[in-house]
Amino acid sequence: MADPIATYNLLDIPSTPTYRGSPSLKVCRRFASRKSTNGKSAFFDMKIVHLLLLIIGFLFSFTGTQAFAQTRYEIEGVIYGPGTKPVGNITISLENRTRVQIGLTFSDNDGRYHFSGVEAGVYYVLVKPDETQFQQAIQRVELIDTGRGGSNTSSEKVDVVLRPAPRKDAGSASAGIVFAQDVPAAAEKEYSEAMKSLSKSDKDVAIRQLKKAIEIFPTYFLALQQMGLLYVEKNDFAQGIAVLQRALEINSKAAPSHLGIGIAYVSMNQSKEAIDELNKARDLDAKSFRTYLYLGIALINLGELDQAERSLKEAYALGGPTRAQASHLYLASIYSTRKQYKQAIDELEAYLRDNPKATNAASVQQTISKLKARL
Repeated sequence: MADPIATYNLLDIPSTPTYRGSPSLKVCRRFASRKSTNGKSAFFDMKIVHLLLLIIGFLFSFTGTQAFAQTRYEIEGVIYGPGTKPVGNITISLENRTRVQIGLTFSDNDGRYHFSGVEAGVYYVLVKPDETQFQQAIQRVELIDTGRGGSNTSSEKVDVVLRPAPRKDAGSASAGIVFAQDVPAAAEKEYSEAMKSLSKSDKDVAIRQLKKAIEIFPTYFLALQQMGLLYVEKNDFAQGIAVLQRALEINSKAAPSHLGIGIAYVSMNQSKEAIDELNKARDLDAKSFRTYLYLGIALINLGELDQAERSLKEAYALGGPTRAQASHLYLASIYSTRKQYKQAIDELEAYLRDNPKATNAASVQQTISKLKARL
């Protein structure tokens, strides 16, 4: 049976909340309401921050794939452990260039996995084993459009060799939280079918299959957590929170469930509630960059800029340039609010260094120019 902590979906997708207009406006109003030396400066600062938030939203609304690419790829490979022994039942996710998850699957008994119908573009294959046994692995893949005006199919083989997990003291609290259930075969079958649907990005079908699994086994933690995270991903935040709370009644130590609830609260502008959940997630998993990123966003919403700054810096330290790139943009908004324009410029330039081919590069450069005019 799959490790329940390793099979969540949403938490490996966006590195920014699903703002639907109101949170960004809330932040802008908070920034704009701060006093400045004259009305012109206040208006200018509001425009800068608003532009930064538009850049952030645009970054994560872009799919990162070529809309008209004709070549379709099959990505397949084998997951190996030490000694080139195939490892089965390992979670593998496929993420696009903006680190949005577009596929999820598991290795079979022979260690094999497969993603189909992938368009040309830049992707990341993220392998998430039981961290008490192996270390996580990530591999970048660039798929070239070779269609030349017509449809074409191709395949890309990506094998991954896992390294053993570092040894930990027997009494260490960070040795990992293990949660296991004796799941009826019929329920586990429905869950497996849901994972297959997710690998095809068919979330509605996956939710229906997860519901069937839960009908068979009402306390199926893994199915509840997965379904709750899918609801949050689909912007059905109230439903997502309710289902994730049910999951936590079964396994209160599930950091992904707390994080999912925190993300939902951030998106609903309930920042105080979000911080409570995100702090719980952080206590359970201190190495999750997404927890610190969303915590920083929630703190910005409450005007706690010093704490937000520390949290966003920690997010970047943990996630690095490929996963926590949004940290630079949120930090830039903080520094712009404080009128620390040089620091804001530094963050935006760091963002462009980390992402030289960023789709929003022109907007970022425009913001940098406006900030330089204030120096």
